[in-house]
Amino acid sequence: MTGYKCKNCGRIGHIHGARCLNCRGTEFEEIELGDECELLTYTQVYNPPAGVDVDPPLMVGLVEFPNEVKAMGQLEIANPEDLQIGRKLKPVWGELRKIRGEKVYGFKFKLAEET
Repeated sequence: MTGYKCKNCGRIGHIHGARCLNCRGTEFEEIELGDECELLTYTQVYNPPAGVDVDPPLMVGLVEFPNEVKAMGQLEIANPEDLQIGRKLKPVWGELRKIRGEKVYGFKFKLAEET
């Protein structure tokens, strides 16, 4: 998974913005965040927003990469009982959901031992 490091202050984030959230710098370099991350917390959404075509529960988690970058994303876990704080996960690219029939793609997280 790619991250972005501000060339001015060194802040690392997983989303590229027009300006750094720390110093408002505008120059970034791409860096690799890593192949594994750790699950910090998660929740299960049983009533997704209108127009979002996904079978409940929709699982969403907060993960942390080795360089301390945190990211939030959908969890693709077959059995919710397998979720535990501290589990090792891997980011994977794929279809997140459909909104009004249109596929939405992005990073989601799977158990490290499943990929």
